[in-house]
Amino acid sequence: MVLLHGVGEDSRMWDGQREVESERFRLLVPDLPGYGRSPGPFSLDAAVESLHASHRGGPVHLYGLSAGAMVALRWAARHPEDVASLIISGVQVYPSRVLLGLQSAVLRLVPARSFDGVAKRTVLEAMTALRRADLRADLTDVRARTLVLCGSKDRFNLSASRAAAEGIPGAVLRMVPDAGHVWNKEYPDLFHRTVLEWTLSFRL
Repeated sequence: MVLLHGVGEDSRMWDGQREVESERFRLLVPDLPGYGRSPGPFSLDAAVESLHASHRGGPVHLYGLSAGAMVALRWAARHPEDVASLIISGVQVYPSRVLLGLQSAVLRLVPARSFDGVAKRTVLEAMTALRRADLRADLTDVRARTLVLCGSKDRFNLSASRAAAEGIPGAVLRMVPDAGHVWNKEYPDLFHRTVLEWTLSFRL
């Protein structure tokens, strides 16, 4: 199983899942380009090609949250042989340039110490890259069975999640009640049950 983090986080966002998920799966929790020790800068294509190049162990169960969901979606579309099952949560398909621009402007005013160990420059570079992203053409190329999730309180990503589920062949859409964007931290037990239920229906 591979878990992919979002823009304002790094692989440490999965610390609450590492021990639990590793009891059933060989768990891989990489840092995306520009994060941790992974060389940058961040881009969707750089992330996908890095993951594909380092992938040697057969098809994986792939989970991505936020920007990690966008990376996971493109990886599954570009290299379908790598992905046995796909879960994407809080995904954007064609992000609003205006909204991401406003978010970037606000982030520039935030003190660097507020980024919890992730370099402020890394976050801003990733936001710039995501402003150029367009995954609409990737949707129909996904071959893995796909579960699209979104917290019911994650208003920014609700419509994009619906669009992703409608565009990916055979995808299932589920809203997570009373959950926000980073709901693996809000409801770790529910996260574990959801991932387990989906992935255990597959045999690699």
